[in-house]
Amino acid sequence: MFVLTLLALVGLVAMALSVINGFINPRNFIWTTVFGLAFWEIFFFNVVVFLLLLLLWSRKVWIAVLALLVAIPGLKRSYSFGHKVEAPSSVRIMSYNVHNFDHVDGKTDKESMARLVMDKVQEENPDILCCQEFSAFKNGVTRPQCIDLFAKASGYPYVYYNKKRNYGGNVVFSKYPVEKVDEDSGFGQENTYGIMVSVDAGEKGKFYVANVHLLSYMITDNEIELLVGSAERQNLDTLGKTLLHKLNFAFQRRSEELQRLLEGMPSVDAPVLMCGDFNEPPLSYNYNQMRKAGFVDTFTEVGRGIKPTYAGKLPLLRIDYIWSDTAVTPLHFERCRFKASDHYPILLDFKIK
Repeated sequence: MFVLTLLALVGLVAMALSVINGFINPRNFIWTTVFGLAFWEIFFFNVVVFLLLLLLWSRKVWIAVLALLVAIPGLKRSYSFGHKVEAPSSVRIMSYNVHNFDHVDGKTDKESMARLVMDKVQEENPDILCCQEFSAFKNGVTRPQCIDLFAKASGYPYVYYNKKRNYGGNVVFSKYPVEKVDEDSGFGQENTYGIMVSVDAGEKGKFYVANVHLLSYMITDNEIELLVGSAERQNLDTLGKTLLHKLNFAFQRRSEELQRLLEGMPSVDAPVLMCGDFNEPPLSYNYNQMRKAGFVDTFTEVGRGIKPTYAGKLPLLRIDYIWSDTAVTPLHFERCRFKASDHYPILLDFKIK
């Protein structure tokens, strides 16, 4: 019973650190970020401890109950009970990190992977498609040429991307006319982690779309497999330190990137949607900063379930978002169970208020 009580206390502390992580700037204190990243694992750990204490009729069950109560703010951000709302004249936007067209099976070539993505895009038929990590997928053909090929094959007459600096591979495809934002804004200067366009959808309204890709964790599948499968203490220590360094660096850098992104927002005369691969879980400082800036996580409004967006070897990670301001009415959010990239595509149907 002592061991179970100790585990309950550990679970309570871990859950508290996970929930408060969103209020701590990783540039000031980095050590809670891992707890925010592991919210679901900590939550299910506390559920198991609660059930064991309950089965044993232990008076210490209150510790596990308290941990589950502490988890409520995290659940509100990580799980959605939303429902689909039908509305005429809606617009559909898709965000998808295509992973440089490297298929997760490690066997499919880039051109075949691109064809799979095109087929999925045509099936879902978004009016606007925001891709991250879009690279050349055909031998002897440049990235700009591949972008043109993709746009024509998928039915998008309007395309925008940074033609000078496009390290993040951010591309916006649209069925409606698009224009680059003001040159004097942060997005107008075309930072590598974000681009922004205005979209004129005619009777459906005018709005802005930002396509964002913040720094990744840079943790490879091989490193994850080695960490899980290694039985040697020395290997575990080395790998653990390497992964922790990568996590710390990425959290701090993304905090800086998002600050520049929000400070660089242009003056707008229409609603704004911001989508892409933010590489941040809902229990993170950057997530809180987006909410403080007036953006709404549309998944929590009209999504349903947990819907992790990362398709790699780390489960239950929701790190891709479609944010909107309050002038947008979200109608339906969907995570497509389409496994080709190491991310899943996400969709939002919306209308302008």
